[in-house]
Amino acid sequence: MDMNTLQKKLYDLNNEELFYQKYYYAKQQEYSYQKFLATLDMDYVLKNNIIIPEYPETVPPVYEDYWIFDAGQPISALKHNCYTPAIEHSHTFFELTYVYDGTCEQEINEQSVHMRTGDFLVMPPGVKHSISVFDQSIIIQIPVKKATLENIFFNFLHSDNILSMFFINSIYAQHVNDYIIFHSGDDFHIRTAVSYILLENINREKYWQNIMVNTAMNIFVLLLRNYEKSVELPSIVKKTDIQRFGLIRFIQENYTDISLDKIAEKFHYTPEYTSKLIKETTGMNFKQILQKIRIDRAEYLLTESNLTVLNISLQVGYENVEHFIRTFKKVHGMTPSAYRKKHIKTP
Repeated sequence: MDMNTLQKKLYDLNNEELFYQKYYYAKQQEYSYQKFLATLDMDYVLKNNIIIPEYPETVPPVYEDYWIFDAGQPISALKHNCYTPAIEHSHTFFELTYVYDGTCEQEINEQSVHMRTGDFLVMPPGVKHSISVFDQSIIIQIPVKKATLENIFFNFLHSDNILSMFFINSIYAQHVNDYIIFHSGDDFHIRTAVSYILLENINREKYWQNIMVNTAMNIFVLLLRNYEKSVELPSIVKKTDIQRFGLIRFIQENYTDISLDKIAEKFHYTPEYTSKLIKETTGMNFKQILQKIRIDRAEYLLTESNLTVLNISLQVGYENVEHFIRTFKKVHGMTPSAYRKKHIKTP
């Protein structure tokens, strides 16, 4: 598929959208609604992961990574189906929502958010929300694995900007913003970049995943360069938040060889005050946040590299591989080798 074909095809309703459109209009009258439910083909519904609120077995409480991503896939892209029921849910991944054309409504933790053409919303994992698209507006969603942000976008996350602070805090902080919105309007470059990500996810030609990741990075940079001043957050970012963000970022940058004393020295705090800040920010003490960062990195290396368990142990800061295996098993209930086997599909 080429770009021109994609841009035309976006306005055509697919089979699922035609199904949801029929369901949406049937609900307008009780008779047609009951008739629709009575003649529903449940085999089709279950086979195609159609969501029907009247049937709880079709509604997942949480959208897990495996619903969206193929094995080893760091980022995905899809058009949000028009006319789908607005069902509250959450994800295990970050979700980027771009209004390609038209409008939509999001309910995010009981807060109404109206989005229009050019709006680009970023939402972290675990946020309860629903989305309403009851016309033929074009909404593009780009799910991104948490591990992708932590590892592939490493350099970007360690620069000083509001988006990297949002991402880092979403991953490690105890109290985070539910979303962040950039208003890009009719920006041709943003619109084209989002289209390319979707096109690569459809065609899946050589290096398609690399192109998707790099294009997403370009979108982030363009949003920051051109629209950071008009960014919309549900709460004000305070100076103390920025300081705490820097503290978390320093731990993440130096997690292989770091101590509470080194952090205190870096930020000119006492070790006691540093410990208090870490606890207030993340809900974890220093040892717990350090362990989380190391295990998160180990998860990524187990599924995205061919390194041995010993080498991964050393790379994430555990000199004793037995200690690493015990710690990993305590967190996941399985050894690193078992985790790798479970999360990597063999051809």
